[in-house]
Amino acid sequence: MKRILSILPSLAFATCVMAENITVGTTQDLVNAAATVKPGDTILLTDGTYRDLRLTVTADGTGDKMITIKAQNPGKAYISGNSAIELRGDYIHLSGLYFKDGSRNPSEWKTHGPGIVSIYADHCEVSDCLFYDFDNANSSYISTNLDETGHVPQYCHIHHCAFVGKTTQDQVINLNNTKKKTLEGEPGKPMYHRISYCYFSNPPKKGNAGGGIRVGYWRKDYGRCLIDHNLFERQDSEAEIVTSKSMENVYFANTFINCRGTLNFRHGDKQVALNNIFIGSDEMYGYGGMYIWGSNHIIGNNFFYLPKTMKDRGYAGIYFNCGPKASEHALAYDMVVVSNTFIAVQGTAFNLAPMYDRRLKAFGDAAELPHDITFVNNYISSHNKTKSIWYEEKGNSANQKWEGNVCSGIDVTGIKGWENGTAPKGITAEELTKILPYTSIEGIDMDFVKVLSTPLQDKPLNKKITGPSWCDEYPGNYAETGIFAQ
Repeated sequence: MKRILSILPSLAFATCVMAENITVGTTQDLVNAAATVKPGDTILLTDGTYRDLRLTVTADGTGDKMITIKAQNPGKAYISGNSAIELRGDYIHLSGLYFKDGSRNPSEWKTHGPGIVSIYADHCEVSDCLFYDFDNANSSYISTNLDETGHVPQYCHIHHCAFVGKTTQDQVINLNNTKKKTLEGEPGKPMYHRISYCYFSNPPKKGNAGGGIRVGYWRKDYGRCLIDHNLFERQDSEAEIVTSKSMENVYFANTFINCRGTLNFRHGDKQVALNNIFIGSDEMYGYGGMYIWGSNHIIGNNFFYLPKTMKDRGYAGIYFNCGPKASEHALAYDMVVVSNTFIAVQGTAFNLAPMYDRRLKAFGDAAELPHDITFVNNYISSHNKTKSIWYEEKGNSANQKWEGNVCSGIDVTGIKGWENGTAPKGITAEELTKILPYTSIEGIDMDFVKVLSTPLQDKPLNKKITGPSWCDEYPGNYAETGIFAQ
């Protein structure tokens, strides 16, 4: 008898921590369930509309027992009305929800603040969700935010989501490790977030309204985020499709199709762009490649097919910023540009003095021209679109290092570091090791030498690979037509 009694408490404990599925069908049921969840529990939302949902989840999951909140039938649980979700516990996974028909009060929301989904904790995950033209409030759709104690969320993953038809200001996704842009205080902590296999298509808005993704706030802060395998198709919210505003981020194998903007290394040195594809499939508008501020970057194995480029940027594939070092418009200098391919890029492959007159007006003699950029094993095929290899001011092309580059369609006889040919020369791992300033970023499992020593073979991403698995077609037709009528 004593033996039986001795095991009863442990049996009772095992029962109370056993993971369970909790099925809900109303907004209040969901709120109630979230207040009682335990590690390993799954809350299943039945088909229907969850209106005016103000959900805050504070319970923690664990690495092997995440707390999951998901649609029972992905795409059939709709979040609408005056809704917002806060993930304040670690290891929470939100999945399969459709955000549309919102009605938040615009006066209660602001740019660079919390998003519709706000993450304040570590190791959280948002997947398989669709956000469509939610409402008139100016805010992001997903954000990571510092909580009241100043905790910086880390190791979160946003994947296989779609963001379509956003007509309000602020970026679609904001990743924050400081509360505001500042030169004071300690650098923002590394975030180690990942955004992968997501789909972005959003129409233009007036002014500096917010693009697809912002990573950090200012150049002294650490990002260490991986942005990979995302599809940006007519992501036209503003000229900065992605604005990278922190150090040590990696942009890998993303596809940009018909985007009236650029992938921007806006603030922060030591950033990496590998195996990204930039395509203009029509000439309805001018489309962009990359715009580079700062130093110590690696830009390699990217592909540019842009028969019509951006007039306001200066008609090129990659733009290297003029300005003072380490400033709001930091000078581009001291970096490696290796094994990129430019096919039928209107204007020039490289613009070494974009918006130079504007920078002179703003900074006077403090504005420098880009210098000490190493260009190795790049390939240009002009197709009567590319008129010259670079655009320069005051002969600053002579202040770069050119080696082993190849051009077809433009006679480069006698130009140091360039030769005529119909294919790139290629580069070995040994050669890469000599020219790369570093071969990896802390917290990101990627060997840059291994990536760059393999010629780009990736095909452009498409909607079947990115976005929610349950969504065959996205609402609206801006991506297809390029015409938006509000």
